[in-house]
This record gives sequence, structure tokens and C-alpha cells, in this order.
Amino acid sequence: MKSVLMLGIGLLILFLKLNAQTYAISLLSDSLKENAHCVIRDYNEEFELTAINKGTDRIKEVYTILDKEGIDDAILSIHYDKNSSVLIKQATLYDASGKKIRKVKLSEIFDFPVHDGYSMYSDDRGKFFKPDFAEYPYTVEYDYEVFSTNLISYGLCSPINDYDLSVEHYKFSIRYPDNIKVKKKELNVSIQSDYIHKGNIFSESWEFNNLKAIEDEPFDISLSERTPIVYLMPNNLIYDDYKGTADNWVDFGKWVFNLYIGRDELSEDEKASITKMVYGISDTIQKVKILYQYLQDHTRYVAITLGIGGFQPFSAKTVYETGYGDCKALSNYMHSLLSYIGVESYVALVSHGRYIKPVFKEFPNFHQFDHVILCVPNYKDTIWLECTDQKIPFGFLGDFTDDRDVLLITKDGGKFAHTKKYEVSDNLRSCNSQFTIDSTGTAVCSINTRYLGLQYDEITELLYSNYDEQKKWLYKNSFLPSLQINNFNIIENKQKIPSAIVNVSSASRNYCSFTGKYMLLPLNLINVQKPIQKMLKERHSDIIIYRSSIDYDTLIYTIPTNYKFEAVPNGKTINSKFGDYSSTISVDGNKIVYIRKYSITQGRYKPFEYKNFYDFVLSVSKADNIKVMLSKN
Repeated sequence: MKSVLMLGIGLLILFLKLNAQTYAISLLSDSLKENAHCVIRDYNEEFELTAINKGTDRIKEVYTILDKEGIDDAILSIHYDKNSSVLIKQATLYDASGKKIRKVKLSEIFDFPVHDGYSMYSDDRGKFFKPDFAEYPYTVEYDYEVFSTNLISYGLCSPINDYDLSVEHYKFSIRYPDNIKVKKKELNVSIQSDYIHKGNIFSESWEFNNLKAIEDEPFDISLSERTPIVYLMPNNLIYDDYKGTADNWVDFGKWVFNLYIGRDELSEDEKASITKMVYGISDTIQKVKILYQYLQDHTRYVAITLGIGGFQPFSAKTVYETGYGDCKALSNYMHSLLSYIGVESYVALVSHGRYIKPVFKEFPNFHQFDHVILCVPNYKDTIWLECTDQKIPFGFLGDFTDDRDVLLITKDGGKFAHTKKYEVSDNLRSCNSQFTIDSTGTAVCSINTRYLGLQYDEITELLYSNYDEQKKWLYKNSFLPSLQINNFNIIENKQKIPSAIVNVSSASRNYCSFTGKYMLLPLNLINVQKPIQKMLKERHSDIIIYRSSIDYDTLIYTIPTNYKFEAVPNGKTINSKFGDYSSTISVDGNKIVYIRKYSITQGRYKPFEYKNFYDFVLSVSKADNIKVMLSKN
């Protein structure tokens, strides 16, 4: 009996040791540590559908945090709302050897309302826990379930969702009755899924092992284009009483259109105000401008994620009464104003952000679009309206939603369109400046810079700030040494391709430097191209330049009367497929004129071309670091 007891104790000790070793850092291969701050040791998600819009997600995830920069990837963050509930089974911390440190108390996992800083109405909530241990590396394990109703998307299988994150093991499974049709789209998936049909139940799973961390590279494409992803969608859409199909984008658009029906009615008071505003005006574009200005003057943006509010807008009457709305509500409100005066318009679903993501035109889903704007068709040029910004010029999108596919929501369903692409001539920065140099090397400067199009968009922080903040911005964004700004003014022109002129009068002590009896005058401290910080040994991502632009600089320097030009360098010309650079230098008496032109060309280039791109930018940076040598008469 004693021997049996000792055997049992021995087996228990062995089990505990083996379990501890499971997450030991010593078992982790060096290849998974390379370029990684965090490693997914094990991820197992089982998503079970019990109805087309109802299911349970069972998730177990284990992360090894290699250093402090890896903590964010290992945070427990679960969003839920009135249509879902969360059951956290356990959370456990382990040390570097895989030995359990402690179990996390449920009271340590915060439950709180989720707001994005703009939300006024939201029933979104979140479970949150940030792992913390004094010594790296350490491991955290989570085990939880999420039960959901009113599902209109089945989510993603996405093993890598951040840079510097590697994966030891990842498995995603979906299980559903055979009366449910599940649609999928695989991207960058090289493995074969495991598909099983047993009785009246289907199941499909994807399993990934030993995925190396991806390093963030300059000018790289979206991470979602470089990693394996499986998108999953129901064929039928059922949210409360709203039913439709997602066979194609036309049908998808019809389902969304039904969410807007009956929400374009205006109050009688507002109808009277609108009639008065546009009375006697025959030009359609002028009418649209007037109503857009009315929208900007009387509304503000807040996020609405209450129930179906994530998809359905507030009514136009509600926006009028409250003065606020989200992107859906404000776009619908503007649509309602235009509809009342007989101007055709369509709300348009779009993916926002500087980085332009591709749209899967053969696979309708809810991951492609996250914003709403308004399209006003025009026989000459379609007008696009961003309805959430009170200060953006009429018809200007900026790089927030420019040059990308959008889905127009019409009574006939979804229709694709493309937002305005701003050409190189639309994205211009030009600077004309005068510098008077004294014998101490101080420069008195008059700098006049014009920003057009997307270059205008780059300085909206400056334009929308108060005087003191504008002055801080000018100091922060200047390359001039020992700068003292005496005065400045800004002239803004809010055309469809907007522009702004920034005039600055200043003095720069130590603008010139001295070496022996010579004064060195730098010819370009106004618009300096910095070199790319990373010269990669091996480039993996395509190089992408999303937008073309051009810079012109004409800088005139007057040198002290007791100095002469000792050595004047020649200008420079650099040509490449990525852009072009040229500079010319001419002397006229005690003046020297420096003219610079620098253009960047939109395009997508192969990884092997990165060294050429890097060298091009480096050459421009060196050309910008040009100096004239002066000597005393």
C-alpha cells in the first residue's frame, strides 16, 4: 500500500514538473525569439454556432512576454455589449521556468464601460487585465468564454496581429449545424484547413506552428497583407428584426439600406429654415455648399454604439434636436437635407486612415469598412463630403478617405465607387524665403510657405490651434538653430483643393558656423529630407508610397558687406523611379539664390528595390546638407 502511495506521489510530482516545463523559456526556439517582444505559446479558439446569429467562443491563450515592450500584446481585453456575456475561467502567471507564480484574482480583472473619447451613447463594455511581473521573461495564461447573440460576423482567424510578435502554436476552429452556411476568405494561408462533417455538424479548423515575428519596415504595406488571415461570415444577416443576405455586395448594401429607411424625415421648422437658406439660388453646388456649412455650424461628432447603433444611424430629426451624431448619423442628416431640396446623394461606407487597404469585391464582410461619408454625384465631378469635421473644407477628404474604394448604399443595393485621388500637382508645398546674414552668423528670416492639397492636410494641427499653440508648432517643426519668432500669420483658402500660406518673421542666431577665418552658410535648413533610419539586411515587405507630392523652395541669402563668396558648390540632380530631385545655385553680387525641387512618386515597389530607394533618399538628404564658404574681404 505504501509503495502504491509513493508511486502516486511520484507521478503527481512528475506531472507538475512536466506541466511547469510546458511554458519554460528554455523550450522556446531561438527563431521565435528573434525580433520578438512577445510570443504566443498557445492559442486555441473554438467557436461554436448554435444558430445563424448565436454562438459561444471558447478561448485559451498563453503569452510569454520577453521584455516590457511585449506587455501590450499579452493584455487581456474582451469587448462585449448587451448582445454578449463573458465568463472568465482563469488567468495565471508563470515565471521563466514555467513554474506557476500565482492565479490572478477575478477582482483584478477590470470591467468597465468602453468609450473612445467621443462616445456619448454606448453599451459597450470591456474586461481588462494587464499582466505585470518584476522579472522578464514571464508567461500569462487566459481561459474564458464569450456567448453572443445577434451575430452578423463570425470574426477572424488571425494568428499574427502585431509586429514583433511570434507564434509557437495557434489553432482556430469553427463548428456549426449543417443548416447554416458559413462563408470564408483566406489570405496568405499556405496550410490546408481540417474539414470534418459528422452527422449534422460541420467543423473546420486552421492550425499554425512556429510563425516568426515580423519586423516593422519603413514604407511597408499593411500587416494584414503580410500575415495569414481567414475572414468568416454568415450567408444570411439577422439582427433583431432586420434580415438580409450577404451573397454579394449588392445584397449586403440592401441590408444596410433598410437600416436607414424612415430616418431622413426633417422637422417642419427645419424645412422652413432650409427653404429660406437656398431661396433664389439656382446653382446646385452652391446649395450643397450652403447646407454643408449649415451642417458644420450646427452639429458635432460623437460615437454611437448603442445596440444596433453600431450600424444604424440616429434619425435626422434626432440630430437636429440634439446637435450631434456619429459618422452614420451626420452623413444621413446631410443626405436628408439634400434630399429635401431635391439633390441626390448616397451614404458611402469606407475604410478610413492614411493607409489604403484593399477591398474584397467578391467577399462581403464587416471588416472592410469602418467609417461613413457622403457622395453627391455631379455630372462634372463627384462631390465627397466628410460630415464629422466642422472645419474641413467643402469637398475635401484629405488622406483620411482619399483614393480608395467605397460602397454606396442605394435603394438598389451596394454599388462600388472610388473617392478622389489627389494628383502630384494637388499636393504641393512651395517656399519663398529671404535671409539676411550679419557678420556674427545670425540670420534675419522672412519665410513664406504655401501648402496645397494633402500637404495642407499635413498642417491641420497648426491651422486648427489657437495662437499660442500655433507658435509652439512653428518652433517644434523648424530646423533653424536658436530660433526667435518675432511674428507670424496664416492665410487659409478653403477651396475644394484647399491651401494655406504661413508667413513667419524670425531671427536665427548661429545660423552660420565658423571654421578658422571662414563662415559656413547652409543653404537649406528650411526643408531638410531626413535619411531613412533603417538600412535592412533583408527586406520582406513591398515598398509602398501611397501619394505623390512635390516641394519647391526658393531661398535668397544676402551676405554681410565685409564678406565675399570663397567657395560655392554646384547644384545637384538626382533621378529615380521613386522621385526626382534638383537644385541650382547662383550668385548675384552679395546675394546667393538656392532653388530646390523635390518630388516623390506614388507606387508599389518590390522588396529587392529597397536599397535603391534607401540610397535615393540618402542622396537627397546629403544634397540638402549643402553649405557655401564665405571669407572676409
